Amino acid sequence: MAQEVTVELQRSGPHIGLDMQSPALGSVHIDNDALPENERAGSAKKLLGASVLYCYIAALDKALDARGAKYDTISGKASVSAGSDDKGRGRILGITLDVIVRMDAAYEDIFERVRKVMRNGCLVSASLEPAFPVTYNLQLECPDD
Repeated sequence: MAQEVTVELQRSGPHIGLDMQSPALGSVHIDNDALPENERAGSAKKLLGASVLYCYIAALDKALDARGAKYDTISGKASVSAGSDDKGRGRILGITLDVIVRMDAAYEDIFERVRKVMRNGCLVSASLEPAFPVTYNLQLECPDD
């Protein structure tokens, strides 16, 4: 069964409104007049990185929960690399996710099993992988180490 979500964007010159069509996410408003010229670029790449990171951590949360592993925190960073293709067109070259799970060492075996599952990524990252590489760096930190 196919699922569909929608977002809406309205642009009026330097003013951009992005309605996420979700009570959880609300709306994003960008006023490029309030930003220096050198800080205006990169918003789409940041939104892409946020989407991949959010999806991956949500899938990780579910995978740990399904196996009974309790964590303290999951934190992560998405780095989106952009450049040009052989025709000089701007393209995403890859995304790297650096994710840290902080949990008790008692769950280390479960974490290792989940790490193997998470090599397959999540809905969003796996869908992007045919276009460019997505690298998953998933680490465990135990407070008692």
